[in-house]
Amino acid sequence: MGGDTPDSTITEDGTEIRWIEDQSPEIDGFEQTIGQEQVRIRIDNEDGSVALRNVVPMHLVINLLECLRRAEYKVIWEQLISEAQREWYEDRGENGYEEFLEYFQRNRKPIASMLNRMQAGKVYGDVIIDVGDRGGTISLRRHIAYNFPLSVLQIVREDGEWKLENIR
Repeated sequence: MGGDTPDSTITEDGTEIRWIEDQSPEIDGFEQTIGQEQVRIRIDNEDGSVALRNVVPMHLVINLLECLRRAEYKVIWEQLISEAQREWYEDRGENGYEEFLEYFQRNRKPIASMLNRMQAGKVYGDVIIDVGDRGGTISLRRHIAYNFPLSVLQIVREDGEWKLENIR
C-alpha cells in the first residue's frame, strides 16, 4: 500500500502475518502452455509493432478481442483476417481497406460483445468450436446467441494459423 512496511507482523493472539511482494507472473494473459510448448499469442514489440499467433481457434477470439479493444484495425487486416477475406475487400475496388475499416468500426461493439462472451463462455460450455483441419466455426450456443446480433465466427486455417473468414 506504499511506504516502508515490515515483512511480517504479529497480531495480539500471536498469529504471524507475512507480507509478500506481488510478483509479476511469468505467464500473462497472452501466454499459454500447449502440451510441453509455451506459446505466446501476442507480442508487443518495442517499435510499436505487434506479432500475433493463433495456434488454436480460441487464440483468434482472444487476439481479435484485444485488437478491437486497442482499435488496432491495421493489425486485424494484416494478421487476423484470411487472405480470401482480404481479397474480397480488395476486389470491391480501391477502397477495400477502408470498407473493412468502416465495417469493423461500425460493428465494433457487437463484435466485441460476442468475442467477450465467447471468451468468458468457453469455461461454461457456452461456445461451440466446430473445426476440422482446414476451417470451421466458433459459435455461441443457441440459448446464449439470441442475445447477440452476431454469434458466429467462420474461421479458416492458413499456414498453420487460424484466421477470420467471416462474422455472422
